[in-house]
Amino acid sequence: MHFVFINQYYPPDAAPTGTMLVRVVQKILEAGHEVTVVCAKGGYASKVISDDAGKEANEFEQVGVRVVRVGATSFGRGSFVGKLVDYVSFYLGVVMALARLSDHPDKIIAMTTPPYLSILARLFSRVHGCSHSHWVMDLYPDVMVAHGMLKSGSVLHRLLAALACWGFGGQRCSEVISLGPDMAKRVASYLGSGKISPWVPLWSGSKTSQVEHEQVMSLRKSRGWNESDLVVMYSGNMGLGHLFDEILEVGLSAVSDDVDGERSARFVFFGGGKRRAEIEGFISAHPSAPVELHDYVDAKDLDAHLASADVHLVSLRPEWDGTMVPSKLQGVFAAGRPVIFVGSEESSIGQWVLKSGGGWVVRPGDIDALKAAIAEASQADECDRRGALARSFGMEYFDEDINADRVASLMIDKSDH
Repeated sequence: MHFVFINQYYPPDAAPTGTMLVRVVQKILEAGHEVTVVCAKGGYASKVISDDAGKEANEFEQVGVRVVRVGATSFGRGSFVGKLVDYVSFYLGVVMALARLSDHPDKIIAMTTPPYLSILARLFSRVHGCSHSHWVMDLYPDVMVAHGMLKSGSVLHRLLAALACWGFGGQRCSEVISLGPDMAKRVASYLGSGKISPWVPLWSGSKTSQVEHEQVMSLRKSRGWNESDLVVMYSGNMGLGHLFDEILEVGLSAVSDDVDGERSARFVFFGGGKRRAEIEGFISAHPSAPVELHDYVDAKDLDAHLASADVHLVSLRPEWDGTMVPSKLQGVFAAGRPVIFVGSEESSIGQWVLKSGGGWVVRPGDIDALKAAIAEASQADECDRRGALARSFGMEYFDEDINADRVASLMIDKSDH
């Protein structure tokens, strides 16, 4: 069978959606099928995957895959208008690529970068007489409502919701795969007729368990962290859907707190995003607070980086539950480190943290509970215990090989439309 995937990014682009897609494509190839990937030229935040020597990889080869890179603008993610132009130009490129396919596909699979690729997948499934399916990473228009760009129930919201329903609909639609139980519930509201959305968690691809203790301690030392410090780390995108107020407030209170038996806490942030400026402003206003801010780390250093923290912070505003499922948890659990999650217990992350025992769930705004979680994490035995539970859960639920195979199997098994 011939599977055609549509996604804006694919390696050597370093965008997470593209790197996840590579593993699923490989599974489909191993099952004896053909694959075409339609993606854009250009890069994600100016990043590309590097080879072992650290050199830029200008080519990406995956035996058996035909990669169609369509021309599209690359104004980037810096402005809404620039991003919108990039999206529109990519849509036009996809239309031309799908219209020119020499080998008719048996299934067209749309991802969600950019949004509403589902519409093109359904349209061209009719043109080519094949089925279509969807792997949802971000759910629209729900993301826009959570973002504050749309008012729930407005005319525009209802119109965009109707488009989402149409894209996911029709008898040719095989399946709509989501990333967690909260997202599956939201997706089901667009499917109707009691249909369900199967969900498969993403994976980390991390080899953190292979990082030597000496390497981790050397990295901590190079960063000026003492062995006795409790390193509380936030690593990754600092986007609009995340929470930082509670974390920074606790970081500020740590200046005056001096509790016997507790390790001195450092709050360290690595990454970028629209809310990075808030952390920069906090540090400028409170230079004595034990809060640090750093850039993203290189992919080749990520495993040791994640393992260098004692406990990790993950956060998500409750109104964003199910619109996306951040994948920070997977890498942290692979590192055998516990997580303090600031968000709702009903979210996928909240459910996984509670089920695993690999961390703490703190309701947004509950400063006392956040302080208590950090105090427990400062006890080395408790931190190690929860870290071991996190790793065990991650090995069972976030395994790269198993979950990529599950996604591929869902797409293959329902391809007889």
